[in-house]
Amino acid sequence: MAKMTLNPSKKKVDEFINRAGQTDQTMPWDSPEVRDESYKNVALRLPEPYVLKLQWISEQTGIPQQRLLRDWLLPLIDEKVEDLSR
Repeated sequence: MAKMTLNPSKKKVDEFINRAGQTDQTMPWDSPEVRDESYKNVALRLPEPYVLKLQWISEQTGIPQQRLLRDWLLPLIDEKVEDLSR
């Protein structure tokens, strides 16, 4: 299985890290306007074999594809934010 990685520019990573280290800086997701119950769509392009695998997993488990992806992805996002905030 090929591992896909994100390669943000060094400038963007440095800016994020600098903001994360500031105690007076509010992260965008901590804003009072952001609601947990509000869901937004994100387009995700996957190679066809992975779409078919996802469909198969969904059929075998009875869990919708959207829920599977959300359950897998959210912890990884939190982990990456934690890593970048150090």
